[in-house]
Amino acid sequence: FISEQGKILSRRINRLTLKQQRLITLAIKQARILSFLPFRNYENEKQFQAQSISIITGSRPRKNRHIPQLTQKYNSNRN
Repeated sequence: FISEQGKILSRRINRLTLKQQRLITLAIKQARILSFLPFRNYENEKQFQAQSISIITGSRPRKNRHIPQLTQKYNSNRN
């Protein structure tokens, strides 16, 4: 009834009736308030942050892009 991020899944995904979804939502919210469930799943966030940091710092190899060079013929015609 809860996603990996700690969010409550919709009743379409859970295949619940409206009444069942309301009861599940209330139970999850009460469990969060009583500290039986975390408000967020911090373990997945740590993994995501580690991935995003590696992307920002550039630890992934970059693809070599071919940049075409202008020829002398083209440069001399422009002057």
